Amino acid sequence: MNSDKNKKVKNVGALVLAGGLGTRMKSEAPKALLNLLENPLIFYSIESLINVGKYFNIRRGSEYRVLLDEIGIVIGHKGDLVKKYFLEEKRFKTKRLSFDFASQKNYLGTGDAVLRALESNMFSDKSDLLILPCDMPLIEMKTYIGMMKFHLDNDNDLTVLSVEAEDPYSYGRILRDNKGFAEKIVEEKELCDHPPETAEVKEINSGIYIIRLDYLEKLIKLIKPNNRKKEFYLTDIVNIFYKAGLKTRCYKHHDSLEFIGVNSKPDMIKAQKILQGRVIGNLAEEGINFISTDNIYIGYNVKIGKNSIIYPGVFISGKSFLSNDVVVENGCVIKDSVIFEKSEIKSYSVIEKATIMNGVQIGPFARLRPDSSILEGSKIGNFVEVKKSTIGKNSKASHLSYIGDAEIGAGVNIGAGVITCNYDGAKKHKTVIGDGCFIGSDSQLVAPVKIGAGSYVGAGSTIIKDVPADSLAVSRTVQKNIPGWVSKRVKKKAEAKDKRIKDKKGEM
Repeated sequence: MNSDKNKKVKNVGALVLAGGLGTRMKSEAPKALLNLLENPLIFYSIESLINVGKYFNIRRGSEYRVLLDEIGIVIGHKGDLVKKYFLEEKRFKTKRLSFDFASQKNYLGTGDAVLRALESNMFSDKSDLLILPCDMPLIEMKTYIGMMKFHLDNDNDLTVLSVEAEDPYSYGRILRDNKGFAEKIVEEKELCDHPPETAEVKEINSGIYIIRLDYLEKLIKLIKPNNRKKEFYLTDIVNIFYKAGLKTRCYKHHDSLEFIGVNSKPDMIKAQKILQGRVIGNLAEEGINFISTDNIYIGYNVKIGKNSIIYPGVFISGKSFLSNDVVVENGCVIKDSVIFEKSEIKSYSVIEKATIMNGVQIGPFARLRPDSSILEGSKIGNFVEVKKSTIGKNSKASHLSYIGDAEIGAGVNIGAGVITCNYDGAKKHKTVIGDGCFIGSDSQLVAPVKIGAGSYVGAGSTIIKDVPADSLAVSRTVQKNIPGWVSKRVKKKAEAKDKRIKDKKGEM
């Protein structure tokens, strides 16, 4: 392998075409920002490009050192929203990468979009340009790397990423000459203008190219709107380069599933299914156990630790993080939450924006609402709801309770049916329960109120005043027993019934 000093430096730019209307998506949002497994569609293209740049930054592979430090984005329909996304997305903020934007005001095709970017001079110091659409989220980083190496190692002037498709319908067909060079790309709508055998060609164009920038700048203006839609197709650049005697090759890929273009909602469904399969497959490779992968949803940004067990019917989304040895049973919903080691989420529990520490048991049928923290060794049982509260270490709320706006100490036992009455109709108030307290079943704690450490609250009490530490608080009416009350009641009911019968007979 050559040393770094002997390597040729290629400063490659990338251009993402994100200005289309996306009318087939039937959405008000710009196509680039449509949600795919909880990320905008364009995110996946950018993530791949960033990873390609990282790959080449560690200087491996061919005789070239590749710099991929600038990404241009052509925006159009609601482009201000696309630009805003890039300015705010923290995952794209890196010292080695910059973004530039070019606007396509008139939707005159992909050739016109590229021309708009070139006219902005955003790639003035680049040797080559990688061009890709924003709506092909399944192209993997290794595919771009292989294409880049192929382009540079063969000293190509233009490289087309292609694939053999079983059903090439609607895709542009690549025609090669007898030496294997790419001669031209024929769009589906133009097949009628070519010999019948053209329609039998199964090698299709992905819409992804690497092109020598100096030649592209000179020749792109030769693209003419000779098609039926009077648009400037970038695909025509292949034939223009070929006729100019330049090297036009295809990097033929093997997996057609990577080449699904998202142009409609059914396309989105197909892409999401494949992407979800990759997410689950990668997690399995990392040591996560799936009882079954049927009916599981795991968002692209979710992280799960080794030896965790995921049951069927689980929905985990957002920025959720599950540490090692976590068990999530069937039917659970987890959103934007953190769950630490050896915790168990039992069936049909719902957890949103909550933090669960080590060795906690949640559910079944529990609900943790935002800003809830469940500390080590605690238990939140069936039909317990926790909202904006901290549950201390080794505390328990096992049955049918509501805990809202509360601070619960360590070693607290909360009985069945306990309610923290946190809302007075206008404001929320806080309940504080000290360490080691016992709150009897069916008690109501009317906030703001504090229960001192080590205290007991008798079952069925309504607590409206602070309870000192080490105290028993009881709030009940005096029990009154009336002997013989039931028998007398039964006798009265029988007499009343007989009277009604007699009165009815008298009327007859």
